[in-house]
Amino acid sequence: EFNLNITVEDGFRPNNEETFIDFRYEVDRVLLKQLTDRSTNGMLTIADHQNHLRTRILDSLIPSSPRHDMFFVFSEESMAVAANQYLFPVMLLGEDATDFTTIEMRVVEDLWTQFRFQEGFAPRSVRHPDTFDFVAFNAARQAWQEENIIIAATAFADGKDIAKREAEEGESSGTGTTSTSSDVKASTA
Repeated sequence: EFNLNITVEDGFRPNNEETFIDFRYEVDRVLLKQLTDRSTNGMLTIADHQNHLRTRILDSLIPSSPRHDMFFVFSEESMAVAANQYLFPVMLLGEDATDFTTIEMRVVEDLWTQFRFQEGFAPRSVRHPDTFDFVAFNAARQAWQEENIIIAATAFADGKDIAKREAEEGESSGTGTTSTSSDVKASTA
């Protein structure tokens, strides 16, 4: 009910493009750091992105999470977008002609903070025309996209279950809940 009573002054006011543009183009540095902290030796992998996807969805849903988002909604379309978004940097910007699983962390940081490709960017197929395998690339992309949809759907279901359990525990104890990592909570869900 609180959300229904938010005044225009507290939201995006009409004719206030600057607020919308800031909201749309300002990267959440905390979320970016959560992703880049998963790197090993300056490299991020598909698995790092997938783990970040799961954690991001859980954190958005769980009320006791510091990253809880009361406006978070998730639809089938959202799952498809997330499935692609969490593959995009690694699949598109990676350097190797045959390894589609890793990318330099700095390339991901630059993409999300500068909203542009690095200087001199060309897709793998252009950089490696003699060795790039389109069939292998598309098979890997499709498999990871399907896996990401499952990860997203499972995280969404787990997050809703955890949020429900927290609400029930909070009501019965009257003390509320404490903040615990969504990864820990999901492992007990």
